[in-house]
Amino acid sequence: MTASLNLLAVQNAAVLRALNERPEGGWASNAALANHLKRDASNLSKTLNKLEDEGLAAFNPLTYGLTPAGVAQLAMIDRAEGGVGDEPGLSGAGQDHAEGGVIFLTHVQIFPDHANARRDWDSDEAKDELGALRQDILQNGLLQNLVVRADDFGGVIKVETDEGTPVPTYVLVGGERRWRAIGEAITDGDWEVDTPIPCRLLDTDDLGHRLAALAENLQRRNLNPIEKANAFEGLAKAGLSNKEIADRISATAEHIQQHRRFLQLDDTDQQRMTLSRDDPRHLSVREARQKLAKKDDGPPAIELEPLARLAWIELTHAALHKGEYPNLWNKVPVAVGAADTVEGQRLAEIGAVDFTSDRERHGALIGRFAAKRGYDANKIVLTQPIHSASDEVEEHLRAEQVAALGDAAPVWAGDKPCYATPWLADIGEMDAEGQAIIDAHAAERAETDRLYAERQRQSEARARLWADARARHVRLLEAAQTAPTAGEPAEVIAIATDIDRPFPWSALPNGFIVAANGTTVKQPAYYGAPSDQELAINQMIVVAANTAAGLATPVVAAPAEEDSCDLDEEAFVAAIADALRIDAALEQSGADETANRLMAEYLEDNGIAFGDEGFGWDRDAAQLIAEAHLNPEGDLDADEDEVAA
Repeated sequence: MTASLNLLAVQNAAVLRALNERPEGGWASNAALANHLKRDASNLSKTLNKLEDEGLAAFNPLTYGLTPAGVAQLAMIDRAEGGVGDEPGLSGAGQDHAEGGVIFLTHVQIFPDHANARRDWDSDEAKDELGALRQDILQNGLLQNLVVRADDFGGVIKVETDEGTPVPTYVLVGGERRWRAIGEAITDGDWEVDTPIPCRLLDTDDLGHRLAALAENLQRRNLNPIEKANAFEGLAKAGLSNKEIADRISATAEHIQQHRRFLQLDDTDQQRMTLSRDDPRHLSVREARQKLAKKDDGPPAIELEPLARLAWIELTHAALHKGEYPNLWNKVPVAVGAADTVEGQRLAEIGAVDFTSDRERHGALIGRFAAKRGYDANKIVLTQPIHSASDEVEEHLRAEQVAALGDAAPVWAGDKPCYATPWLADIGEMDAEGQAIIDAHAAERAETDRLYAERQRQSEARARLWADARARHVRLLEAAQTAPTAGEPAEVIAIATDIDRPFPWSALPNGFIVAANGTTVKQPAYYGAPSDQELAINQMIVVAANTAAGLATPVVAAPAEEDSCDLDEEAFVAAIADALRIDAALEQSGADETANRLMAEYLEDNGIAFGDEGFGWDRDAAQLIAEAHLNPEGDLDADEDEVAA
């Protein structure tokens, strides 16, 4: 999994930058660094110790510097901010941020916009897209910041730190798919709850928010007709005429009116308009127009039997109160066999409730059966709709229970509601089948944690190895200041051997410096053919290093013009791995594993075997495969097409 932003790194970005941009010779002491940062030396010392413990910085008597992990964190922070800026921090109480600035928030501080035009989160296509996006974020990081605006939700929703300190809340303007993908990763344990998420802050009123979100939606990805219709309807309710909406998005007033009329279709037809065009159930715009042309008052909305109606109202109430945040579409745990009850069958028949056919495999409801409101839920006639978590909802729920059950209505414990529907009121203890699912998931998590701990142990061992080699080489550099040679050749050879870069080293015509065992010592600074300057510097480095070791420097001749420079399969994969290591966050084992995967995908995507004619099998071809992975510009639009409207 690609490393995500580290909370300690975000909070101390200014310190990381100072360590990364240290003067020649390094910072002489804590005091010198503290003076540069205008920080208290004692507090800074504690910060530096934390950075070292976290593996973000390494210190020795002469130099304070960043580890590869620290460099990677700083690069992610700079990318999130769109360039180097002031030290960021998690948005907490009392912080002010300029409009358009970047702030860092945790997932629980961000809430979806319930006026979002994009509604399709449950179709197979939407779930597949969300799963792919989740995997991409875990592998490559968040490629584009979320867009948010401040919203205290009238004080109804409050978020606090573990210490009980209130923190501000925000509503999404753009990036709900990314936000949901991160939420799934948190549920599955692949993303830490307190990992900072970079967000661009907008300061806009409700109308401006909707216009900004709609404009971004239309630019990023085509909305389906119903999503457009909901967006236009929301703008109309905010006070804009069809002409004014049309002017804002470069359309005609007729286009706006036509889409708003699609909301007069029944829920089933509206859902069909959201399906992909190759789906046989898809309802085209032309067919929708024909339906509207023939439409009369239509059949009355569905009236339910009192107990079925009460079950639906109680499930709606549970959705608003039992999820991580108030949402009408939250899943609710239900008792085994809920779908087989009279009320359950009736609600499922009319599409008002969707019952899961199997137990939940992940998340807070793991091991349980669940239910949620269906697409056709709003066909049910309510005297007062339940759309938010408020005191009015409690009053309405109580009134419905009394209306349906009279004196048999459940007795509430104070102001705490309780349900009359059996499969909501008592979901039962976890049974053996559900517990088996929980235990299997826990075992998977334990194995994942074990593998992660082992990778951490290996990474720490490598870091200690390199730190020791660096300290030993510092002693040689000190000796070289007063003597013609830095030290005994045997010591120079030992250091290189310990870090798996044995002498003699060679300078290759492609700009790489490699050790005697073929391991990369230094790779080209840029893609493409190396310059004469870079080749000359490489040759100087190789000669100086080999001479210090008391060894002759091998001469590597440029390949003959007629030689294709083709590599065997093992060397070709190794060349991909070498090219991938330009990413400081990618460890050696990670580069090797990624290279093998990219090679397999390359062969499968092109339907070829290694060595087939018409395809390059040299280092340049390996470089192109690695570059396509490191800079997936072709996938960026697809990955970042999700924004709320």
